[in-house]
Amino acid sequence: MAKIGIVGAAGYTGGELLRILINHPDVIITCAMSNSQAGKLVSDVHTDLLGSCSLVFTKELTPVDVLFICSGHGESKKFLASHSIPWHTKIIDLSTDFRDESEGFVYGLPEFQKEKIKESNNVSRRI
Repeated sequence: MAKIGIVGAAGYTGGELLRILINHPDVIITCAMSNSQAGKLVSDVHTDLLGSCSLVFTKELTPVDVLFICSGHGESKKFLASHSIPWHTKIIDLSTDFRDESEGFVYGLPEFQKEKIKESNNVSRRI
């Protein structure tokens, strides 16, 4: 079972990701990061998760297998620059900070990049 961390879990994108992953059979969400909501129950912010989620928002990143970054523009780069992420952690950036492969991120469109995504530890989206 893959351990999942979500940076920016209190925002809209983070909330949608939580809803998608909360009942996924192959993952467990172990870290829901939010500076503004740290210490609060995730279900207090995302009320539709009441009864299905006992996670508490934290400011601290715990070891995870996959890290989703759901931050605003410019925040993903700052986060990665200020945190030491183990090399084996797969990073999936859902912001707009890493749009091209020159920064070491693979464009996450599986229809065209399936093999590159499988091999890469850094995956991004484009708008």
